[in-house]
This record gives sequence, C-alpha cells and structure tokens, in this order.
Amino acid sequence: MNLFSPHLKRNELIKFAKELDFSKSQDLLINVHRNHAFEGVQSIIAPFLHFANLRAEFNFSSYDDSLSFDNFKEASLELLWLDLTRYKNNVQNFIEERLLELRKISQNPILVLSLGEFKTDKKILNCEIFNIEKLIKEYFDEEDILDLAKEELTGSKLNNKALIFLAQILGLSLIPALVKPALKALVLDLDNTLYQGILGEEGIDNLNLSPLHKTLQEKIKTFKKQGFLLALASKNEEKDAKKLFETRKDFILQWDDFDARMINWEPKGENILKIAKKFNINTNAMLFIDDNIAELENTKFTGVKTLLCDENILYKIKLFPNLLKLSNTKEDQIRAKDIAANALREELKSLSDEEYFQNLEISLNFSKNNLQNIPRISELLGKTNQFIANYTRLNQEKVAQHMQKELIVSVSMSDKLSDSGIIAIFVFSCKEGNLFIDDLCISCRALGRKLETRMFFKAFELALHFFDLKNNNARLYYQKGERNMPFLSFLEQISKEFEKNSALIPFQNLNFKGLIIHEN
Repeated sequence: MNLFSPHLKRNELIKFAKELDFSKSQDLLINVHRNHAFEGVQSIIAPFLHFANLRAEFNFSSYDDSLSFDNFKEASLELLWLDLTRYKNNVQNFIEERLLELRKISQNPILVLSLGEFKTDKKILNCEIFNIEKLIKEYFDEEDILDLAKEELTGSKLNNKALIFLAQILGLSLIPALVKPALKALVLDLDNTLYQGILGEEGIDNLNLSPLHKTLQEKIKTFKKQGFLLALASKNEEKDAKKLFETRKDFILQWDDFDARMINWEPKGENILKIAKKFNINTNAMLFIDDNIAELENTKFTGVKTLLCDENILYKIKLFPNLLKLSNTKEDQIRAKDIAANALREELKSLSDEEYFQNLEISLNFSKNNLQNIPRISELLGKTNQFIANYTRLNQEKVAQHMQKELIVSVSMSDKLSDSGIIAIFVFSCKEGNLFIDDLCISCRALGRKLETRMFFKAFELALHFFDLKNNNARLYYQKGERNMPFLSFLEQISKEFEKNSALIPFQNLNFKGLIIHEN
C-alpha cells in the first residue's frame, strides 16, 4: 500500500493494519487530552506509525473542555486534540494556563492540534502547536475538511477525508519528529529524479526541469538550509554531471550544494556505503531517492532508507518519517561545513598530538549548566549511538531540571577549518561527597580527532571543582547498546574496576599542550 497517497480509503487501512508485524517497532504510550473525538484518527494510524518503526497505545481522557488531565499516565508524548470552536471566549489565556500546568506534571514532548487558531508567546519547552486547517492545507492542499451534519454521530466536526489526512501527518511526520532523531543526509539520483530525462542520452540542454522536478529541487534546497547533508549517487560521468549543474542556470540545486558526489558506474549500494563513511554517520540516518525500483532494492542491504521518485514524490518527501525538523539549531547549519573540512584533518593525523592541535588551531570551550545549550544537549543525548554511555535520552525539560540541582558540561569545538558547535555532553551528579557520571556522549563528528580522553578528563576536573570534592574518583554508569562499541572500548582504556553497569574512574591529569581551552 502506498501510504503517501492522498487518496487512501479507511477500510483499506484497517484491513492493511491487520497484516503488519510490529515486533521490531518502538512502543509508545500517548496521552490524548481531548474535547472532541480522536477515534477517527486512532483507528487508522497504525500503518503510518509502522512505516516509521513505531507502535502506539493511546490513553484517552474523557471529553473534557476544562482540560483537567484526568486519567494521566506516564507516557512518551502528550497530545492535545482540541476543537477551539467549543469555547466562547478568552480561550488563548486558558489554553496557555493549561499547557503550563501540563508541563508541571509531564516532561514529555507536547503536541497541540487545534481546530481553530491558537498561538502563544509563552515559552513552553518541547511544545509544538499546529492549526489543523493550516496543517492539512500545507500537506495536502485541501480546504474541505468539515462535516457538521455528522458531528453529533462522530463526535467531531472533521470529515472522514480530514481524519485520514491527519492520521498520515501524525503517524508519518509529527509523532516521529517528536520521539525520534531526524535523519542526517539525503542521497539523490540524477536522471529522472532531479529532472526529467537521461543526461548521457539526451544531453544537457534537452533535459526538462518540469514543475514537479523544480518543486522537488526547491524542497531539497530547503533541507540543505536546515542542515541536512546532501549527496549524489548517479550512474553517469562525473565531468558531465558537473557541467550539467554549471550550464543549467534554471536548476535550483547547484554543484556545491552536494557534500559528497559518487557519480560513476559502480553499484549504488557500494557508493552509499562510501558516502556514509565520508559523512561518518550510520546508513540508517540516510534517505536515498531514486526513480528506479531496482536500484532502490539493490541498496537495501546497506540499511539506507529508500524512497521511489514518482508522481507522488512531493507528498512523500513532506511526509517521510524524520525529515521534519521542528526546530533548527546552530549545529544543524554548521554540520556540512564541518564534514567538508574532515579531509584536511585526516591528512594531518600523522603529526604528534601537540603538532596536530596547533596546526589546526583546535579550540575547546567547556560550558557549565548553560541554559542556552539545552536544545542541543537534549538533541545530542537523544540521537548519539556510537559514543554514548547510559542512554538516558534526557528531554529538554529533564535537562533543565538536572541543571538546577547538578551539573551538565557541554563542550564546543572549533578549528581554523570550521566551527563544529557542541560536540560532547557530560552529565554529572554528586551524592554524599562522591562524583557520579550519569551519562556522556560525543558526536560522531568529533571522534578520531584525538580529543575524547582529553575532553573527558577536563570535564571530570571541572566537576570536581564545581562540587568542591576531595575524592578524585568518579562512578560512571553505562549500558551495552547495539552500537556503542566505540564508547565501551574507550571505557576499558580509562577504568579497570567494573561492576554491573558501572565503572570506577580515577582522575587523570592530562597534557593539553597545543589545545586552546576556554571555560565558562
């Protein structure tokens, strides 16, 4: 079933859901706080969530205009499903007050979907607000969404078509964006994907930039501006492809927009593995878009996510799980520049550590309990998999709470080639004069730069001073995950005393020669 189609039928979705295997899906519990019926969405959302590797159980409140949050449970997400036309006046202040109250009892992401306009100037951490009318217009260009004649029967003013659209938007786009990390890279074919025609057969001037392909290029350009990495994987001659982008001034995308280019006659699966290695990311954080089904099938062994470029590509790319970024951070914008500089860094690795640091002019900034860094701290703890200790996955609210009582050190890095932004997080606590490292993570972008041990023990030193401790040992909590072998190998180098899921780390006073160190 094409789950991206704008023409899906309710009975077909219900039937399709019964055939699905959710054994490998991530389980969620979602609290639904509502004043009109959500069952029309809940009954058909499973196939869309399944595509995003999710399975959800919904915990419903009663129909409650007062939003008393009855039947509240510990969950993964808070969904406010509101018909604002049911309120007479002053709804703005009332909804704001209830959102602030919900934030007091829940640290989960909050998603508000309102029939009727609602905006707030209040800063509520990890809270996203969408107007249903605008949402459906944006995704499906549909304005006919109401069926007032059936409201008494269905419990909602929304018509069946609107409910199907909302199940798609929620299951494929919004819920994954709130509970899973965003993808990192898009890999694109050329022929009949970014334009209509075949470069090697029809020539540069005869390729057609159709309205569909132009809009697709515009959307991909937007992804680039949001910090996604872009790559080309095409069976063509590279010199011809480069000349194409230099010649076609009507193209939205330019040659330099692509952070990696694998334009050759090698199997695309092998090229995708090379792109992932260059980007230093896992293939499951990449989406490959091609018009050829056979090419997509031949790359699946890599673990890359795939998307067929056809007449529905604009719907697909809007809805595809984890392409939606609800907020863009500074780190999103600088990632591509940082990766582009990695080639020169690799050339310098034969130098001594001090020479390497001096040559690149590497600067590390250690920041203690910096409230401005909360979004990035939560993001990095939430998505790092290779160099992570304890998988605490702290959301923004929990990060803020930890900073009030304990210590979180964030480490930013820059060199003469680029600004890497925040690349490491260390979460400390102190109990009865003893230091504990509750979690830590280092971005894959920073690995292999001779910095891991130095960042660890510098943060360790700052924590000892912060808590004014005389005991120079720390207890580090960790878990063995599916992909955190780089961290586990590092742990074996710095500790010889292990207990179940923890290790005792003695402080080491290291040599930081060549590095520029800042603290704040």
